[in-house]
Amino acid sequence: MSTKLPSRRGLAMLELTLALPILLFIMALIINYGTMATWKVRENSVARLAVWEARWPRSGSTDPRPRYWPSTASMESSDQGTVAGMDDRRIDLPVARGPMPAATVNSDLLDPTRGLREGSAEMTPRYPLLGKLGSYTIKAQTWLIDDKWQYQRMGMGDNWQRRIPVLYALAKAPTSLVNSYVQSVLAISQAAFREQLRPLDNDPDFLYYGGLFGRGGAPDFHPRVQSMCTTDRNLTDKSVEQLIDAIQGKHTKDQNIPSLAERMAQSFQGLYQGALDTFEAILKVKPPDPPVLPGMVSLARSQIPELKSKIDILKKFLETIQANSGG
Repeated sequence: MSTKLPSRRGLAMLELTLALPILLFIMALIINYGTMATWKVRENSVARLAVWEARWPRSGSTDPRPRYWPSTASMESSDQGTVAGMDDRRIDLPVARGPMPAATVNSDLLDPTRGLREGSAEMTPRYPLLGKLGSYTIKAQTWLIDDKWQYQRMGMGDNWQRRIPVLYALAKAPTSLVNSYVQSVLAISQAAFREQLRPLDNDPDFLYYGGLFGRGGAPDFHPRVQSMCTTDRNLTDKSVEQLIDAIQGKHTKDQNIPSLAERMAQSFQGLYQGALDTFEAILKVKPPDPPVLPGMVSLARSQIPELKSKIDILKKFLETIQANSGG
């Protein structure tokens, strides 16, 4: 015996009618939340834009507002003074914050906690759906450290000026030492033997053969002083001793430093030997291959004896130096 089930025709429509308001309400909440999140992202962007537009030397007063930002919403920046503290050891390095021996650091200028600026944005929109919920307020803040490190704000005329005198108060050398340095510079620049120093950096033979064979210009043989940016007498004495060794040479059990004369003689010997080899190679090939400049063959014939003579003189000179130094 079968039992006939009652008819459910039309019940689905009734269930949909009952559930539809709940579904629409949930959908409206989703749309409202998505809209709030979208405006929050935009607001953070506007707050950052406000603080960066007002960073020195800009004021932001003439910059247009973003098109998507309502005219009734706020967008501004303001000074916030200094940060209470920064948990970063790097800002406390002696070169930035002191103390440093023989120098005073302008710690205020290099203080990264100064110049805090805040950018803020605020708006009170209405919900796009479910208007009876009213309106809501969202706020955003962002911060920027904008310390006075630009050259204009450091009292400098242009960006080429050295910042060291502004950042540090360095120890001054004694007046007697400064006067001695000035007198030494004047004595060298006004010396009567300046023309005799031309081989040190502008020797005519190097320039001649270098231009003739395309081997570059004259080397700089001037001995250089190392690490003299100090008023410590012990360090300067050591630099002076190294300079003397570079000029006079030093041949000991532990060190073998060639003198300036030896280095120059070896360089000139290499210059003349290279020129001699080139001229002899020109005379060996008949006709020259590849072809040489007009007059090069006759120049080679006239230069070879002179070059050989110079090389012999330099060889004897080097032998004398090595014998005197015990090398």
